[in-house]
Amino acid sequence: MQSTGTSAKAAERTLKGKLSERKLMQPTNGYLTPDSAFTELVTYWLDDIDAEGRISKTTRNLYERNMRTLVLPVFQYLTLREIDVVRCDQFIKQMAKLSYSRAKQSRVVLRLALELAVRHEILPTNPMDHVARLHREPHIPDALTAVEVNKIRTAIARWEAGVGHVSGPRPDGQLSSIVEVMLGTSARIGEVLAIRRVDVDVTSAVPCIRLAGTIVSRKGELTFRQDHPKTAKSRRVVALPTFTSDAVRRRLAKARDRDPDALLFQSRDGTPLTTNNVRRQLRTVLGEAGIAGVTPHLFRRTVATAVNDNANVELAAELLGHTDTKITVQHYIRRSEVVNPATAELLDKAFAKDED
Repeated sequence: MQSTGTSAKAAERTLKGKLSERKLMQPTNGYLTPDSAFTELVTYWLDDIDAEGRISKTTRNLYERNMRTLVLPVFQYLTLREIDVVRCDQFIKQMAKLSYSRAKQSRVVLRLALELAVRHEILPTNPMDHVARLHREPHIPDALTAVEVNKIRTAIARWEAGVGHVSGPRPDGQLSSIVEVMLGTSARIGEVLAIRRVDVDVTSAVPCIRLAGTIVSRKGELTFRQDHPKTAKSRRVVALPTFTSDAVRRRLAKARDRDPDALLFQSRDGTPLTTNNVRRQLRTVLGEAGIAGVTPHLFRRTVATAVNDNANVELAAELLGHTDTKITVQHYIRRSEVVNPATAELLDKAFAKDED
């Protein structure tokens, strides 16, 4: 290609512009071009994810769902060339007006898809690189008090004792044990439901549980136990407080399946319990007792707050399986408004008034 100009610099600028336009007009991967529909890029992106096989199927399905429900309704009729910074920026801001979560999920999948187009030389730059950062209002994690925990225990105990039971199968006692394990380990609900008999040691001087898996439920598939937690670094062995070890012993005594690989908690048919069903049962039982807003994750935040208040954030992060204490502080620990009263004594010493 050639270009002329009033000076060498001007000719060079014109030539670079022509080269850039030429690159944008030529297909680079034999399939997609800047004039391809965004929907074609989405298909290409999902196929690329499948080919790499680096992320879990659950995450892959989540990406596909978020792309289909959040992004495609706005971008499906656009070509790749038409997706610029302004359009992306306005889209993310509109999603943020609905919720921070929607904006964040939209931002992730749109960025990943367009980044693939850049890597495969379909687009010169990723417009998402220049979109304004999301702003989230400060959030203080909530946690249960000891009094609230005991109210929850009482409500579940009454339900499991059959108080007010009308029809259907009687409670099997698993819900209370699941709650005690969450309170004693800070484990995620999926990790608790994935505990096997072989993962439990309640006979040694220090009873413990090894958290080494999680329960996965995918659309169109049977619920199954995954042999690692949310992340590989989340594998951990947790010493049990007395209330948890007692609950586990009771559960072991009642369980019919003695196979070491049998799940500690399972349905009457011997299949894994789903996290959604346990959440629903907990919500229903506590709702009947007039207790609202309690989720399995609230127990995790409650444990983190208690450990931080009585020890330190490093120990809380270790118990939760976090490698970064910033995550623990930001999302799991309820900040106390009470400043250590030792400051008053220190200031008395520093600025005591002279005696007349």
